[in-house]
Amino acid sequence: MPIEITPEWLKTVSFQRYEKTTMGRARRLTAEDYQQRQGIILSLEGPERFEPGDYLARGVQDEEWPIAEESFRTNCEPIGEADAEGFFPYHAKDSVREACQIFEPFTVQRGNGDILSGKAGDYLVRSGNRTAIVDQAIFLKSYRPIVESE
Repeated sequence: MPIEITPEWLKTVSFQRYEKTTMGRARRLTAEDYQQRQGIILSLEGPERFEPGDYLARGVQDEEWPIAEESFRTNCEPIGEADAEGFFPYHAKDSVREACQIFEPFTVQRGNGDILSGKAGDYLVRSGNRTAIVDQAIFLKSYRPIVESE
């Protein structure tokens, strides 16, 4: 049975600081996308709801997840031209994250009710008020620890 990550549980773990080192790709989601996908993006961690106007992000292994429109505008910066599929490169305005590795299967309930699942060894990553699950292999390709200077 997976452990449920709750706000109380989060108070019991220590997070380390990491820098996101890779760029993502994203495109705006349309009403047509909403109809075709029935408002759901099947991320590695489970189904995630989206609305037209949100963004579809792709990572280092072509994994997909939605980013709410307001969150994208606030936290992401496009840095290039769109490709044939409409995806353009972007990076986070603030590349620093807090993360901890979870060594057993776990679940996280998002504010919108979506329940996402992590495997043993995956990472729980915090950025501002957003918490995400990142697959272990993807995390190791995409983040580097920040060494605090003494």
